[in-house]
Amino acid sequence: MLSKTDAEGVRAHNRRIVIEHLRVRRRTTRRAAADATGLSLSSAAAITSALIRNGLVREIPEAEEDAPLARVGRRGRPERRIALLGEAAYVIAARVAVGEIAVRLSDYAGTSLAEATRETSIAGFDADAIAGVIAALIETVASEARLASCDRIGRIGRIVVAVQGKVDTSRGSIVWSPALKTRNIEIGPAIEARTGIGVGVENDCSLMPEGFRWDGSSVRSGLATILIGFGVGMGIAVAGDPFTARQRASTEFGHINHYPGGALCRCGNRGCVEAYAADYAILRSAGGAPPDEIIARRIDESLMHAIADRARAGEAQAAGAFETAGLALGYGLGRVFTLIDPLPLVFTGSGSHAMDLLEPSIRRGIAESAVAGEGADVPFTVVEDADALIFDAATNRALGDLDQVFAASERETRDAAE
Repeated sequence: MLSKTDAEGVRAHNRRIVIEHLRVRRRTTRRAAADATGLSLSSAAAITSALIRNGLVREIPEAEEDAPLARVGRRGRPERRIALLGEAAYVIAARVAVGEIAVRLSDYAGTSLAEATRETSIAGFDADAIAGVIAALIETVASEARLASCDRIGRIGRIVVAVQGKVDTSRGSIVWSPALKTRNIEIGPAIEARTGIGVGVENDCSLMPEGFRWDGSSVRSGLATILIGFGVGMGIAVAGDPFTARQRASTEFGHINHYPGGALCRCGNRGCVEAYAADYAILRSAGGAPPDEIIARRIDESLMHAIADRARAGEAQAAGAFETAGLALGYGLGRVFTLIDPLPLVFTGSGSHAMDLLEPSIRRGIAESAVAGEGADVPFTVVEDADALIFDAATNRALGDLDQVFAASERETRDAAE
């Protein structure tokens, strides 16, 4: 017989999977929730009724329906659709990157309500300065979304900050970032102190698979995201679970050594994948610059497009730069695919516009470095707007954190546990 603690755990789990089903389907019915989750219809109905009473779910009025649900041979009124209630809570996704801090406000249904950006050099910022900017931007987006001032803090339930660089999630700190001169900056506690809201701090690239969290089966079966831009980064989800560690160095893909003693990387080491595949690496290779030259500034995307156009037009040096970049990425991926099963790849960032130039050499690099060439034929997908993907990922992580809290809530103690 289950103990009380075990039964509460089962109830929390069942509430969580019903909420998860609502996130995937957006609009659903109690019967569809039962079918999708394996719960009995009575259990699914009891859980959704409790979620409605708790103000997390709403029944959709008939006036909002595009078409009435079919009865499918059943008597009586058709089932009413249900959906997550946007006004139940709000979340903030924040980005800290070279030259900018940005935030997005979204509601509990996942609808983006407002965004704001502060473009400035943040190199000399400490934790309080970063927290101050984020707090001010939260006020800006809250005003734009017309949240009442008395509710701005109380109704925002979670903040997730995506950072360009290495972080320690347990301390909420930025261990190192190319955007900052100072190391080990504890921004999580500083933001919490200013806002009173719980904060999670994540590496932006490791977080990216969360952007696909509720997009059907893709992330459940596993995928890897590859950022090609100011740096090179990777995020991995294996069977739906993010591949992470306390310090998000577990997927520092760009700093896998590609060529010992080779070209200089922004991290200070030589021969990293990034030193051949990031935008600054392609720029210096295409321009004939020495491999020790480091370009610290953010490179305008129009310049990278121009180099790609030169390569497409047959200019040997520009074409060679993209081939070298693709091989570095491919050899790095081949090494990854010797450790884990090959995964579908999603490419993003300013370099992803040149996948027509990169893909042949990436696949060649995988074929030449992975065991039996495994992974050379995995599907490639391109999502060019990396900033939007990071916002989506941070938003989904924040919503998932709230879902876990709400599912474990003891306000309803009699939900079915079947």
